[in-house]
Amino acid sequence: MRYATLVALAAASVWALFNVGATQAPMLLVDAGYTAAAPTGAPSDIAFWLLASIAILITLSLFRFVLFGLPWMVDGWFQEHKSWIYTLIGGGVLYAVFYLL
Repeated sequence: MRYATLVALAAASVWALFNVGATQAPMLLVDAGYTAAAPTGAPSDIAFWLLASIAILITLSLFRFVLFGLPWMVDGWFQEHKSWIYTLIGGGVLYAVFYLL
């Protein structure tokens, strides 16, 4: 689902890149909320919601990576370096005992 949304956003961006020109600018302004019924100069918050939705997708993607991908990567690294980690912890404990005495 995540990739489908990103592909849809990319396709919409490419479509807008090829289809938007100087002659279609008024149509896009109407679509963005600048209509004759709105007060003069009334700003539309469509850009805010578009950027907010993209930011939410990026945040969810990073959260998914941290939740599912990072523990797997750290577990593999920990298994490879377990003896060095225990050596550093043991050395730190010995140093702390001698320092505190």
